[in-house]
Amino acid sequence: MNVLEVKGVKKKLGKKQIIKGVSFEVEEGEIFGFLGPNGAGKTTTIRMLVGLIKPDEGIIKIAGHDIQKDRENALANLGAVVENPELYGYLSGRENLMQIARVRKLKKQNVDEVIELIGLHDRIDDKVKKYSLGMKQRLGLGAALLGEPKLMILDEPTNGLDPSGILDFREIVKKAAKERGMSVFVSSHILSEVQHLCDRVAFINGGEIKSVESVSEDGMATEKETMVVATTEDNKALDVVKSFDFVHTANINDGQIIVSIKSGYSPKLVEELVKSNVGIVEVYKRHKGLEQRYMELVEGGVR
Repeated sequence: MNVLEVKGVKKKLGKKQIIKGVSFEVEEGEIFGFLGPNGAGKTTTIRMLVGLIKPDEGIIKIAGHDIQKDRENALANLGAVVENPELYGYLSGRENLMQIARVRKLKKQNVDEVIELIGLHDRIDDKVKKYSLGMKQRLGLGAALLGEPKLMILDEPTNGLDPSGILDFREIVKKAAKERGMSVFVSSHILSEVQHLCDRVAFINGGEIKSVESVSEDGMATEKETMVVATTEDNKALDVVKSFDFVHTANINDGQIIVSIKSGYSPKLVEELVKSNVGIVEVYKRHKGLEQRYMELVEGGVR
């Protein structure tokens, strides 16, 4: 099931076309990254997703509800955390959450569950003005989680956090997605963070989606893999490798053979090299990182 559907969305600000027909979807329980440089259209897209501005064309659905035709039900399934959560500093963390729960007519049990999830039970009764930035971000996430939304939108959620705070925030988001089946849409400029957090990522530039791809902590899931092969006879090995039908390209670089092959064919590469009596010293996969893919799609090539 798609919790978020964006189809053919366009938006002008003044005379400038900011969003030029954006389409993507986010599945139930998926953590979906949204990457692009400043001015690419990320903020405008997010403002449309949370109902702050309307698209000129296209459809946005949250949990099956059209945000323009059925705004109340669409937004009822949405939670959001922006860069600096709005919190009452003179109240405790618990009092902040209870205020929100009262307005939304939620049970105290919801508040207790959220406190446990965000890991603030030891400090929840302290005044928020005494909280670190990381604690405020966790409390802001907790506030957004209170209504058990089906979709959570995070806009630069780890800005200003130290490494420990980033790790804590990441684990809370992953836990919420897994335990609650909640979908997460996260916009961030920290590429390593997106790679560690997200299942898929959309690359946006110039108001257009350049690609939507799967991602893992090891790198990007693509149709090609890059293998590095060290042998005792590089020139012979290169000729042999180039004869394989699953090899796209092969060349020698710094005493190693760099081979681009079809995804999933790395065992076959080793098997065929052994059959050809090539003396193998070392073979390993070079993982394509999110940073490299970002530069290819958004910046026009690796710097």
